[in-house]
Amino acid sequence: MARTRLGQLSLLLMFYSATGLPGVAAKSLEVGQVTLDIQMDQAIAREYDDQRWNDWLSTSLRAVKSVTGDYPQSELQVQLIAAPGNQTVRFARVRRSSPPQVHFYVNPDASRDELLDDWHSYHEFAHLLIPFPGNRDIWFTEGLASYYQYILQARAGVIDTEEAWRRLLQGFERGLNDRNGHGQDLRWLSPAMRQQQAYRRVYWTGAAYFLRVDTRLRTESNGEHSLDSVLAAFNQCCVDQRRRWNATSLIDQFGQLSLPHIWQEEYDASIDQPAEPEFAAALERLGIRQSALGIRFSNRPDARALRQAIASGG
Repeated sequence: MARTRLGQLSLLLMFYSATGLPGVAAKSLEVGQVTLDIQMDQAIAREYDDQRWNDWLSTSLRAVKSVTGDYPQSELQVQLIAAPGNQTVRFARVRRSSPPQVHFYVNPDASRDELLDDWHSYHEFAHLLIPFPGNRDIWFTEGLASYYQYILQARAGVIDTEEAWRRLLQGFERGLNDRNGHGQDLRWLSPAMRQQQAYRRVYWTGAAYFLRVDTRLRTESNGEHSLDSVLAAFNQCCVDQRRRWNATSLIDQFGQLSLPHIWQEEYDASIDQPAEPEFAAALERLGIRQSALGIRFSNRPDARALRQAIASGG
């Protein structure tokens, strides 16, 4: 995002933080067992087409629900704030209040297809699949949401499986090419992410961690475990525990629900190393090759089945 856009966004956030949504209008949307209390400013309300906006929110939330079956939250407050321009969603964020809030700064003129093709809603709803691990471990929550955002678009039928993998690899490339935080280890850079403006590097280093864990869980357990199944089990046993979580305590719990050595080995391989996405071994399992000619997908049966299982939620 250009510096001028960051400045404009900062002013927008300051304004709404200070004043709240002016002239708010409200609607309610039921998505399975989840109630969305939707608040919108007047610029959005004037353009609010129930089918367009409801399809966007319900499609992305249902895709996220494919991970755990039952979404961890029964109620969400969704705020839609007008942010005209050439971006469908300029910015989005989660506030872990009670109930949680999800804020979207969105172009009121965006079409249904543009909204569905934008990754922000899948990313933000995915944040709430796990408790907040604290600012020191921001890489963990941002990595999880970044790993899932394009995969969930495939599960929603918005893009095909191969396009989901292309977009994920493009994300890893953005992380690798981020000059901010280059050479700094993940343990140090994660809490310093905002100060260093190293968002892409931290987000996509975390996403690569979850890709490595997911592919190893699926292949080393012969399909018995996956990231989906671990998060579903966590949602049943532990998500409501009143405790402070961090990355290491979540990894310990996730390990107890699956194969602990995978979670720990991948963590140990990442946390004190330079923050950069490492995904070569996962791509080999997935049968994906990158070259100057582009991305190629192997027809090897095990690789094809693994790619499809992740992208379809199998």
